[in-house]
Amino acid sequence: MDYLHLQTSTSAPKTPLPLDLLVPGTEEGPGPFRLAVLLHDIAGNNTSWIRRYPVEDIFRGTGTIVAMPSCLNSFYVNMYYGYDMLDYITRELPELLGRWLRVSDRREDRLIAGVGMGGYGAVRAALAEPWTYAKALSLDGLLNPESYYDQPIPSLRMEDIFGPRGHFLQRTNNLLAAVKECRTANISGAGLPGIFLNQTKPEASAGYSKKLAQALQEAGFTVSVTGESDEAALRHFAGCPTGSAAGNSSSGGENNGTD
Repeated sequence: MDYLHLQTSTSAPKTPLPLDLLVPGTEEGPGPFRLAVLLHDIAGNNTSWIRRYPVEDIFRGTGTIVAMPSCLNSFYVNMYYGYDMLDYITRELPELLGRWLRVSDRREDRLIAGVGMGGYGAVRAALAEPWTYAKALSLDGLLNPESYYDQPIPSLRMEDIFGPRGHFLQRTNNLLAAVKECRTANISGAGLPGIFLNQTKPEASAGYSKKLAQALQEAGFTVSVTGESDEAALRHFAGCPTGSAAGNSSSGGENNGTD
């Protein structure tokens, strides 16, 4: 795969942001290609995935363009004080990549995944714009930001990101409220992305993950809750399904329904 590093001007966050890309080589054909957006953790950046996981090995041969943006410590939301990162990852970034590269315009060919803060961001993006991504994977996601009002993360103020606690609880950056909004909007069936929650640190957020998974299932989402290694979960998630843009017929190995 070819590796590209870009420094991009942005309309939604209104600040220059770096973006790393892995693009299929000529042996994978002319495309159009699937798109996988990988979101970094707190204090990470566009290089975090390449440094932490064998990303190229995982996605090679799957006909996928891998986008690794840097979105600061934003939790990938439209911040109370700060940048509109949710609009960037759900709207602007896919549109930019579609103009620059041969990215499939089919929703079923678009995936989003994240680790830690990025795991929250992947689920938040899937709930905010369910027609943009077909699947979202959270790897040990920080799915319940409310808990960090009581146990602050060094150098981060939840009030700057999400606003006062009462504001956060009533708005859709609270994932349970976002699920409820999807139900209210009557988005169902094929219009809902698959949600994959992989938790290898159950002591941190197992209770909230189960509560979120139950709410998602009740709202009609296909949910998978697993506890395998991050790399194994990413490999299953990245597998190229039958009928994908690249024409590869290998299975993604996903597990439908909670364990």
